[in-house]
Amino acid sequence: MKFYAVRRGRTIGIFENWDACRAQVHHFPGAEYKAFPNRKEAEAFLSSRSSSHPLKKKRPVAAKSSSNIEVWVDGSCLTQDDGSLRLGWGVLIKKNGVEIHRDKGNDIPQAALNHRNVAGEIFAILKAIKWCQSQGITEMTIYFDYQGLESWATGFWRAKLPFTQAYAQAVNESGITIHWVKVKAHSGNPENDLVDQLAKEGARGK
Repeated sequence: MKFYAVRRGRTIGIFENWDACRAQVHHFPGAEYKAFPNRKEAEAFLSSRSSSHPLKKKRPVAAKSSSNIEVWVDGSCLTQDDGSLRLGWGVLIKKNGVEIHRDKGNDIPQAALNHRNVAGEIFAILKAIKWCQSQGITEMTIYFDYQGLESWATGFWRAKLPFTQAYAQAVNESGITIHWVKVKAHSGNPENDLVDQLAKEGARGK
């Protein structure tokens, strides 16, 4: 088994198959990547400095992000009195720390109900990507609280179901360089709390 390390590409990270790696580097100017026989060597490649571009490491939430476009996402799953589920998503986008867009909704397909609130988080990212594409934005930092959102997109986790497979494909083909920052849910972070509220409102149809 090979491990493909992408040091410069649409998404930075380690991928376990060539197709996932290729999606990050194909037609990407100045892409830097390499295949390794084990994860340790791939990680060493990522942590080493590029000859022309220093590696952008993840920074704490309190620090300045690696992109001037910051995207906060969350999903919600509310159980109704009859036992049915209502899903929602919420998005907050900032540029240089100033809010430039927020949105919410519940237009999540029934087929995704079994993913519960994760489906909302996935939809939030897809909505954010679509909005950024419409604005000509080509790089952003996504703040999220469920690891699968990054791991499916980077190929670290295998997307086994049609919904997560479609999500990973959409991210990889978006043409946007994405930096991933995981945050702790319900930790008092104002942006994270806001998208949590937006997702709940979206689920309720407000």
